[in-house]
Amino acid sequence: MKIAVWHNLPSGGSIRALNYHLKGLIERGHEIELWASNPTVDGILILPDSIKIHPIDLEITQKELSFSEKLGSFFFEKTKKMLALESHSQKCAEAINQGNFDILFANTCRHFGTPHIARYTNIPSVLYLGEPYRPLYEALPTLIWEGLESTYPKLLRRSNWKIFLADLWNERTNRVHVREEKINYLAFDKVLVNSLYSNDTCMRVFGKAGEVCYLGIDTDIFKDLGLPKENFVIGLGNTFINKNPEFAIRSVALIQENRPKIIWVANMGDKKYTADLMALAKEKNVDFEIKKLIPDTELVELLNKALCMVYTSQLEPFGFAPLEANACKTPVVAIPQGGVRETIQPNFNGIWSNTHTEMAKAIQYFQENPSQYEQIRLNGYENIFQKWTIQSCIDRLENALLSTKTK
Repeated sequence: MKIAVWHNLPSGGSIRALNYHLKGLIERGHEIELWASNPTVDGILILPDSIKIHPIDLEITQKELSFSEKLGSFFFEKTKKMLALESHSQKCAEAINQGNFDILFANTCRHFGTPHIARYTNIPSVLYLGEPYRPLYEALPTLIWEGLESTYPKLLRRSNWKIFLADLWNERTNRVHVREEKINYLAFDKVLVNSLYSNDTCMRVFGKAGEVCYLGIDTDIFKDLGLPKENFVIGLGNTFINKNPEFAIRSVALIQENRPKIIWVANMGDKKYTADLMALAKEKNVDFEIKKLIPDTELVELLNKALCMVYTSQLEPFGFAPLEANACKTPVVAIPQGGVRETIQPNFNGIWSNTHTEMAKAIQYFQENPSQYEQIRLNGYENIFQKWTIQSCIDRLENALLSTKTK
């Protein structure tokens, strides 16, 4: 197939997924050209030399909007940001439509969730959607639609009206976002999602389910090195509240004897939240170390040495990290939310923990029951090669693309 690929992804697991997809499709002989405003995401995405790249500018202003521009939002008009995303997509689509491609394979937009590109292309289209735009549909930590405190008692204060109008503008803008994201979603011939959990979310948000197309991991990178285990647990995820490292700290703090260290691997984080984490760890007497932007070689070594992974992310749609840990023969203690319920099976390749106490007991179980621990390690490792390899992933993706192309 001749495949046109579009993305506007941020750094994170979605880039790793696209990297695997592109590499796998190229290895199977498909011809690929890629359109993006930042094709390599500042060097994070490693693109094969055979992929022709088309950088297309995406001009999103950071300037404060004028009153007249905000006024349009009160009447459900599109914002400048939305119009810029549409213009970018139209430019990409114009070139794609002239390129004799068999199919469009699009990915998530960092600014919008579902991208606009399929509105303007005239070939079969598939979207790999990591997730809808989460702030619109989830409480992170509060729901964006939550009302302000009552303003009626302060009705005549000018400052109160400023707050009221600003909130009204945000609310109207977000409603337009919801409207446009649904139109984008329905414009694709097929939407692929990374988990049953994500598919349920799409059904709730858009009123139409997608098709589950599970991801896989690179077992050439994430592998068993035969290193001895050490008394630390590892967590992965940027130090933001939705990754929930606080849960790991409070859990480990309950372990009185042989308390393990926590090594948390992150690329970025919120400064205040990170400072709060360090203060909490000090208060609870937990050895908590953050390692930032480490290479895969160091990450794989840490995964091999760790007693277990503590996976505390909230409502993560899929999550590479638990499977990468399993590939290094490291079991996982996970909060059973989101897609992790489809990758980590209780007492098989990990343990589910809903509370701090349960997580602490699970870690201690691994410390105190060596034979059961070894069996769970082996189960997780063997399970990777049965279901979660890149080859299995590309089989699923290739079949989904081919079935859409031939419709």
